[in-house]
Order: sequence, then C-alpha cells, then structure tokens
Amino acid sequence: MMGGGELTVREAKHTDFEAVMKMACPDNFRDGFDYLPAKFHQYVDDPDVFFILIELEHSLVGFNVYWFIDDGDSLLGKNGRQDPKYKGTGTYGRIRQALPMIFQKFLLPRCKPTTLLQTVGEGHRMELHKVLKYMGFWGKEESSFHVLYFQSDVSALRSSLTSHNTTHLPPLTPYQPPDLHRLLPPAFSAAVLSEGRVFVDWDPYKLSESNMKKFVTAGYYILVDPTEPAAKSLSFGGSYMTPRGRVYHIDIHCKDEALCKAHIMNHVENACRQYKGMITFCVMVIDQALKITVLKYCAGDLTLSYLPHDHTYTLYQTDLASMAKAAAGNKSKY
Repeated sequence: MMGGGELTVREAKHTDFEAVMKMACPDNFRDGFDYLPAKFHQYVDDPDVFFILIELEHSLVGFNVYWFIDDGDSLLGKNGRQDPKYKGTGTYGRIRQALPMIFQKFLLPRCKPTTLLQTVGEGHRMELHKVLKYMGFWGKEESSFHVLYFQSDVSALRSSLTSHNTTHLPPLTPYQPPDLHRLLPPAFSAAVLSEGRVFVDWDPYKLSESNMKKFVTAGYYILVDPTEPAAKSLSFGGSYMTPRGRVYHIDIHCKDEALCKAHIMNHVENACRQYKGMITFCVMVIDQALKITVLKYCAGDLTLSYLPHDHTYTLYQTDLASMAKAAAGNKSKY
C-alpha cells in the first residue's frame, strides 16, 4: 500500500463515528480506558472543539482533536491518532506535512495574538514531538501530574467502606461559588498549583471563575476543604464508559497526605452512590510525593485492586506566534 494520492482535511460529523472508532483503536489507547467513544458526539457538537479528519483518497487515515480552552487563551492539542495499517507507507509523513494547513484553515482564525498552544502527554511516547519538531518549534515543559489505576466491584467496595474508619480524615465540602476566594491567587494557587492551573480529567485549565462555572455546569463532583483564609486542597471527579468498562477519574490538587486520602474517600463514596458493577478509578495527583500515599491507601486501606498502569504526563506549552510563523514557513502542498 502506497502513501500517494490526494490528502484532504475536514471537520468530523456525527455520521463519522463508526469510521473513527474503527481507525482509533480504542482498545489500546489509555490502556483500553479510552474516553473517545463516550465523548465523540460531544466533541462534534462543541464549537470550541475542532475534530479534524485527515483522508487519503476519501479513506480515513488519521485525525487530530484541538480544543480552545480558558476563553480562547489556550489551544489544547487534545488527541491525534493515525491508522496503523499505513505505517511504513510514507502516509504518516504526509499527515505531519498537513498539520500547517490544518492550523491555517481551522485554528489560526480563532486564535488571539496571545493564545498559547498546549498539549499533554508522556514525553517518550508522544507522536506530537515529531510533529512539533517538523513545525519548527518545541514547547516548554510547564508541569507534570501522575496517574494510578485501581479497580473494584461496587458491591464489594460498599461492604469494605462500611467497616472503614474515616473519623481521622479532615472534612471536605462540595464546592460552592463563595469558595472561589479561597482558591484564587495568591494563597491556594501559589502554595499548591503550578501557575494557577488545574487538571480536570487530565486537561489543563486556568483556575478561574468562568472555568469553575463550566466545571459545575458539566456535572463534575468538586470538593474543597474548608480551611480559611485559603484552601489547601481541591479535587474533581467524573465518570464515563470505556471499552474496558466504567472509569471514574479523581483529580487531586493538594500536597497534604491526610487531605489526599479524604478526597479519595469522598469520591469513592460518590461513585458507589451512583453506579453499579465494576469501576476503574483513575487517581491523579500533581505532587509526586503523594503517589505512595495513594497506592497504600487505595490498595491497602480501601482494598482496591491495583492495576499496573501508572503514568506520568507532562504539559508542554508554546506561544502561538511561534506556531504561526512555523506554519507559514511550512505550507503543505496538499
């Protein structure tokens, strides 16, 4: 199979679902806990998301997903995949060559002069590294976070929780808008967060009033400790179905062991209230020192089954002016 022929790009439609899933290999992405089947239609409908399909002679060979976040201040390279059957045909190189055209046709018209380009991934595995090098720039490492996987059947977990003593854990409350003053810079943000940024289901956002409103509207279960004058912890929880069953993500932003345990416990209890059957908990912490705490508490105290899928992800960032300059100098012929 050759990589010749006409290469075209367009935005995805709802009717592309089957073709995208067939090509996307969701059983392999994120260790099989792929969010794309659950979120594809949401992405297609969202005006801030550009789901770009790359086709060769009308056959889907790859796609890239971009997301304008922080009221357009940032453009997140959310996802990108290529059909493995084209490996070694020269098509992958042509897909990378099409990236400047994608930026110029779909993305740059929506960007502000100050928009930042961001992407999150494991540095040693990211295909985007090759793409960004081709484009003529390399993003700066901004911050990292760590993810551990645990699993349990809800009925067994409920039985375990009834005998678990939680009186030693610090109190947490569901987030309310008046809590915002305890989270914004300089207090909580300076002490806990990297540059005032939170990760929600692994995506980076500025900690701002508008984003917190969006998180509430989206239905995330948000918890904060009642400490005054500044909070010491913040977490987000949410769930969706994947090829390997239900996932519940727990995104913890703190540096205190007891608070970390309290956030885990509250989210596990919330999951048990809402769902049945097997659940996989993806526990994210921004402080590497808390990884052992998470492992011991989840696998030991809560008796969750530990899955050996630990990952460390890094946020890369560059200014869009550099991106636009590189794109102008590498126009695709397609």
